[in-house]
Amino acid sequence: MSRSPFKYLDAYQKEDAASFFGRERETAQLYNAVHASNLVMVYGASGTGKSSLVNCGLGNQFVDSDWLPLFVRRGTNLKASLDRAIAGAAKSGPASDEGSVVERLRALYLDYYRPVYLIFDQFEELYILGDANEQRAFYDTVRQLLGSNVGCKLLLVLREEYIAYLSEFEKAVPPLFDNRLRIEQLNDLNLSRVIMGTTSAGRIRVVDPRNTVSAILENIRDRRTGVDLVNLQIYLDRLWREANATTGTSRDGVTFDRALVDKVGTLGTVLRDFLTDQLDVIEESLKTEMRVAKPEGIPLEVLFSLVTEEGTKRNLDVASIVEALPADRGIGAELVQFCVQEFQRLRLLRPLVVG
Repeated sequence: MSRSPFKYLDAYQKEDAASFFGRERETAQLYNAVHASNLVMVYGASGTGKSSLVNCGLGNQFVDSDWLPLFVRRGTNLKASLDRAIAGAAKSGPASDEGSVVERLRALYLDYYRPVYLIFDQFEELYILGDANEQRAFYDTVRQLLGSNVGCKLLLVLREEYIAYLSEFEKAVPPLFDNRLRIEQLNDLNLSRVIMGTTSAGRIRVVDPRNTVSAILENIRDRRTGVDLVNLQIYLDRLWREANATTGTSRDGVTFDRALVDKVGTLGTVLRDFLTDQLDVIEESLKTEMRVAKPEGIPLEVLFSLVTEEGTKRNLDVASIVEALPADRGIGAELVQFCVQEFQRLRLLRPLVVG
C-alpha cells in the first residue's frame, strides 16, 4: 500500500502548500498582521488548524531570505526552550547563554540578515504546566524584546479558552491584545474545498462529490463544536485505507463514494478503531521487541499519563511518567521510553517527552 496522502495527526508544513486549502483569507490576514506589529496573537478553538495556518499558510507567504522562523514549544520550561531554539539556529554553533536574549537575537539577526520570527505554538502550555515564576520570566523576556530595536517578531498561538489566563501578561505587556487574529471553524463550503482539494492532490477520485462530501461532513460533525480538522484528516485517512483494502491495486486507483462513507461509519467508530489499532501495534512491539509477556494495557496507561484533565498533552520526563503510573503494573522506565518512542513514530504524540 502506498503512503496515505492525508496529514493524519500532523500539522501542515511549508512543503504541503499543494494540499493546503480553505484558509486563504486568514493567511492574508495573518501576513498583514505580522507586518503591522511585532507581537501577534493567533487563537481559536482546538482543531481549527492554527498551527497549519502559521506553518503552511504564513510560511508560504515568505521566501527563505525574507524571514527566519524559530518554532518554540514549552517543553519543560518556555524560556529554556527559547534559549535552545536561538542556540540551535546560530551559525557559529550553540550560542552561549551569556548575554540577554536581546543580545543573542541581535547576533542571530546578524548571522542571517533576516528578521527572526519567534513562533510560540501551543502557548497555553505555559498556563497548563508552568508556574507563576516561569510565566513572569517569559513576560519580562517579551517586554525586553518589544522595547528593543532587534529585528524580531513574536507570534503566540494558543487555544482560545486560555485567553482568560492572560490578564497578568497584559499588565506586563499592554500591547498584548492590540494585534490578534481569531481562527474560526471552517464553514461547509471551505470544508468541502479541503476535502476536494486534498483528495485531488492525493489522486483520489470522488464520485458524486456533492453527496459524498455531504455524507463525510455529517459523519464527523460535532453538534456543539462543528468539524475538527484533525478528526477530518483521520477520517479521510480511514476512508483511504478502506478503499485500498477493498480495491487493492486497481488500475482505477482509489475512489471515494457514498457507499464507502456509509461503510466506514461515524467519527466515533473511526476514532475508536484508530486508537485501538495503534495501541495493538505498540503492544505487539512490546511483546516481540521488549519481550514483555503480558503487554496488554501498558501503552494505554502510558498514554493516559500524558493527558491533562483539560485534554491537552502533558510534558513529562520518563521518571515522572513512571511515578504517575499505577504501581501494581510494574511499568519501568525502559518500557515507558519504548512506548513514548512508538507514540512518536506512529504520530500519536509529538516529540515532547524527554528521557
